[in-house]
Amino acid sequence: MDEQVIEAQRGYDALPLPFGWFAVAMSDEIAPGTLKTCKYFGTEVVVWRGEDGVLNAVDPYCPHLGAHLGLGEVIGNDIRCPFHHWSFNGEGGVTDIPYSDSIPLKLKRGCLPTWPIEESLGIVYVWYHPRRAAPKWDVATADEITQEGWVCAEKHDWVVKTHVQEITENGQDYAHFRAVHGTSGPPATEFKMEGWARRNVVVSEMTTPRGPMTGKIDTWAQGPGQSITRFTDITQVTMMQQITAVDGHTTHVRWQLYHPPGISEGKMRVTVARMRDLVKQVNQDIPIWETKRFQLHPLLVKNDGPILAYRRAYQRFYQFEDDEPTLVAAE
Repeated sequence: MDEQVIEAQRGYDALPLPFGWFAVAMSDEIAPGTLKTCKYFGTEVVVWRGEDGVLNAVDPYCPHLGAHLGLGEVIGNDIRCPFHHWSFNGEGGVTDIPYSDSIPLKLKRGCLPTWPIEESLGIVYVWYHPRRAAPKWDVATADEITQEGWVCAEKHDWVVKTHVQEITENGQDYAHFRAVHGTSGPPATEFKMEGWARRNVVVSEMTTPRGPMTGKIDTWAQGPGQSITRFTDITQVTMMQQITAVDGHTTHVRWQLYHPPGISEGKMRVTVARMRDLVKQVNQDIPIWETKRFQLHPLLVKNDGPILAYRRAYQRFYQFEDDEPTLVAAE
């Protein structure tokens, strides 16, 4: 069957792309004086870092005659178009036209659309909103990483053929933990969404080489594109996760896995095993994500998890007006 027909049958065409802060690159991918074309949200964003180290993000096409700025170069702190060598600053204003003695004021003030951009813990984020509304919240960070010097031990990323909403909805589907990942029973859970943030706490019994063990998973997400998950059992792991829509059917998932500084050799072995298990779980989920259909009206029973409450709360990221979100509690 044609791939486009299959994708249409999976039901994701009915879902728009949510707004929020989304990762588009790792910081070390964009050195001073370099640029990168980032393909996300069904479009492109050109990101560059000036000689001053500051990141900037703009639409890809030069407003002069439409050349792709991803083929240009960074000159000082500005980006220069490859076609006629017009230069633009990070506010989208023209700073130089080599064959003109003057630059019209309206061009200096900004004629190239820009994207809000932030950098945190080695990740480059841009703010996506289909109507270009201003950011409504800040990029999240983890205090243990910034203040206590936790160590980034592993980085992973996956490109998954599914809509971006599915990745975090999966965390609300408590029943699949046992069926897919081998947890020993239904978890004890807490779910809450308030404002633009989501909080999940899951306590479950897990099977380990040392026997049954109680583990706690505490997730805090600020918006649809970024979450911080703390795993506490016989070790401690903090996972920074970023999920970014490539388009309506494809999602880029990035992970950075951290552990406390100065842990013993024995604890390190356990920590590495814990991280390995987390990665294994994603690889178990991916074949299901890439072939499942979005059930608009799922048949749910007790202990399935707060899937409907999650979906209602997620709708706030599709409300492209300026309405403030309201509290949504678990069912």
